[in-house]
Amino acid sequence: MIVFDNIVYSLQRSGGISRFWSKITEPYLDSVPFIERADATGNLYRQAQQIANVLPDHKLFKTLSRYVNFRLEAGGAPHIFHSSYYRINRARGAINVTTIHDLIYERFGGLQVGSRLHIAQKRRSLAAADCIVCVSEHTRSDLYEYYPLTRDKRVLVIPNGVDPVPADVPAQAPGSTVRAAAERGAFFLYVGHRGSCKGFDRVYQALKLCDSGIRCIVVGDSLQKHEQEDIAAAGLTDHVLSVGRVSDNDLAFLYSHAAFFFFPSLYEGFGIPPLEAMQFGCPVLASNRSSVPEVVGAAGVLFDPDDAASLEAGLARIQAPELRAGFINAGHERAAALSWQSATVQYRDLYAELLG
Repeated sequence: MIVFDNIVYSLQRSGGISRFWSKITEPYLDSVPFIERADATGNLYRQAQQIANVLPDHKLFKTLSRYVNFRLEAGGAPHIFHSSYYRINRARGAINVTTIHDLIYERFGGLQVGSRLHIAQKRRSLAAADCIVCVSEHTRSDLYEYYPLTRDKRVLVIPNGVDPVPADVPAQAPGSTVRAAAERGAFFLYVGHRGSCKGFDRVYQALKLCDSGIRCIVVGDSLQKHEQEDIAAAGLTDHVLSVGRVSDNDLAFLYSHAAFFFFPSLYEGFGIPPLEAMQFGCPVLASNRSSVPEVVGAAGVLFDPDDAASLEAGLARIQAPELRAGFINAGHERAAALSWQSATVQYRDLYAELLG
């Protein structure tokens, strides 16, 4: 028996953890119970799922419910309890599995109330866990650093992944601002969040080191006022183009038409975007920090985000015409090696072993 806890669908409309959760639970939608709040259906990944057996979550406000654990009895029989976001089951026979995606709150959260609540909940979940899964070796190393109690527990690594490129992805995006932006000339691509640990300001450095004709297309939330001011102050207003959030087809179009994908992040628990870029044949220039080298491997170019000379050398390599085909081929191989199918099989085997 397995029980899955869908709380992350109530906490996010979309996002990396929601995507992960939808992938590893997909094989079980018809066969096991899922704990869920009514507002979970607002999540984009949840909307694509048909779940046969839904158990009601606590009848509390979400701000409280997300921190409240369970005591779901199964007659004392062994059963897996896997929460999408750090809740546990204290019933007899419960085998608690916890997945750790990153330690970003511990590293960068400071003393804010939200960060302290998150850390307290995570510590409680880790203390009760019978098995802990990390998405990368670097995340496992961080886990041991911040939570020494886990050194005496079973901790294993199951990497995230990507899906195979669908055969019906259109060769061109529908008539949209995305296509218009891409047709304005050569560009490199930045995708995702732009918080302080994401190194987005390195985009400005890269543009100043590149040929003056190249631009950066930014996918994600709209540029904030302070970002627009920074871009203007750097004299790069015409070189940074934000297209907001885009569809999967439009993103595939941008990946496959970009000169390269730029990923200057200073910290990642895993880092799926470089893998997505390689999957669509886009050469990757990424930072050499945290888990990024694990994901990129030898298929892309790594640089030190705190060293301008390293960035300049990386830009020269990733844009060298004679190296492009090699980066594309190596990227395809790397993306094929890290798949959601592989992750799902590893979780399936883990559940079977724990129940056995």
